Amino acid sequence: MTINYRQDSDRMTHQVWAQRQAASCAIACIWMARNQAKQMTFNEGEWSIATRLYRNVVDQMDLSPPPSSPMCLAPSAHQNNQSSFGNMFSQFGTYMGQVGQQLKNDGLRVTRLTQFARGTAVDPRRLSDTTPAIVLLGWYQGNTRNGGHFIVASKRASSGQIVYLDPWGGRLIEMGAGPQYDGTGRFEQVMYIAA
Repeated sequence: MTINYRQDSDRMTHQVWAQRQAASCAIACIWMARNQAKQMTFNEGEWSIATRLYRNVVDQMDLSPPPSSPMCLAPSAHQNNQSSFGNMFSQFGTYMGQVGQQLKNDGLRVTRLTQFARGTAVDPRRLSDTTPAIVLLGWYQGNTRNGGHFIVASKRASSGQIVYLDPWGGRLIEMGAGPQYDGTGRFEQVMYIAA
């Protein structure tokens, strides 16, 4: 795992996880949001969180053996479904409900979950140093959804912009509350969390 230290416009430093697998953005966001909500850094790698999420939430087989680690998962070698650990994290990805369940398993509270709807925005009043949100966005070409991505809405900067932590490349972006993101991205669902 690669952690980038990025400063926002208020000169606050954020730890931004740069994802390693094509479909591990949810894992990175769980780590970043959990750290912020609990105000501590957890020494836990991408593979460990992914294994716990798959075994306890998706497969619901806590006693199943963990996959070999670490490894790179080639999307071309896997199916586009959640029937295996490799399929899930090489190309299929994670549902928002699975993210929420893992956060609850980690001792966090989901304080609000918006309905799934293209064009959702973040409510800046709900964000603070200890209450981030995880945002599910879709990549669209016209009206066709071409995949999804998770990011963390960390806080509202003094400029009024929202500080977003994006695991794709480990970026920090400041912009409005949505719903448009990085060209073709559209916010679809927001989960607000607290310790």
